[in-house]
Formats: sequence, structure tokens, C-alpha cells
Amino acid sequence: MEQLVTYTIKSKNSNNIWEFKYHLNGVLYSFKALDGVLSTKQIDWLFVKANFPYKEDQIKHWQKKLKANFEITVGEPDLSFEALWKLYDHKIKRVESEKAFNKLKPADVLRCFQTAKHYEKYVNKSKVNKAHLSTFINQRYFEDEWQKV
Repeated sequence: MEQLVTYTIKSKNSNNIWEFKYHLNGVLYSFKALDGVLSTKQIDWLFVKANFPYKEDQIKHWQKKLKANFEITVGEPDLSFEALWKLYDHKIKRVESEKAFNKLKPADVLRCFQTAKHYEKYVNKSKVNKAHLSTFINQRYFEDEWQKV
């Protein structure tokens, strides 16, 4: 399961509740209207006037500038070893993988989550054997050039 940052936006002026989900690289994954219907004025503001937050930085800007209009809550992604183990989905050498994971700096943990699905696509496309998660971490596959292919 891919890790996402979720922002729930509740309008203080209507019954609208919106959900924005972002990939860990800050790019929009999905937008959902959970409650209410977008008015013509809201559609104009979001789309015509280009206020739609397709990048996470934009919604962070909303948190500062639009708090009079919106109540914004943030659901942080689960960046635990268990979450990476499930995401990576190659259930071999768990103990070694967890030891390697625990040695990573926070920025490298994030890179592991960001690249795991890309690595999976690379493995499927190139027909190479998938490395154990411990190898992926210890040999820093999350920094390799395959990501750009």
C-alpha cells in the first residue's frame, strides 16, 4: 500500500469537506469531495483562478492563509518498518531488513518509500530478480539510476 499524506479540508462557511492525498514527493495523488457539492464560485476559485493545490506546498500555504475559511487536518503517512515491509512485498530476510531499516536516516526512509513501487515496475519490466529488502536498503537501491529509466 502506497504511503500518502492526507489533508481533510472542512469549510467553515458551508457543509463541504474535501480530501486531498499527496505522494511523499508532494505531488497530488487524489482529490475527493467527501461532503457537499462544489458551488460555481468554488469551482471558479479552485480551477479557473488556479488555486487547486496539485502540490502539497500549495495546501500548506492554505493552512497559513485560509484558516478563517477552512479547518485543515493532516494525516501523516506511516513510515514504519512494518509499512515498508508490506509495501515492498518480498517477504524474505525480515530480521536483516529491519536491522538495515533501523540504521537509515529519516530522509533515506522517505526515499525507500518513494522508490519502492518504481523499483517494482523496473523489476517487472527488466525481468531481473527482485532484491531482498535488506539488499535494497544496504546497497542503497533507492538512489540508483533505474529510477530515471
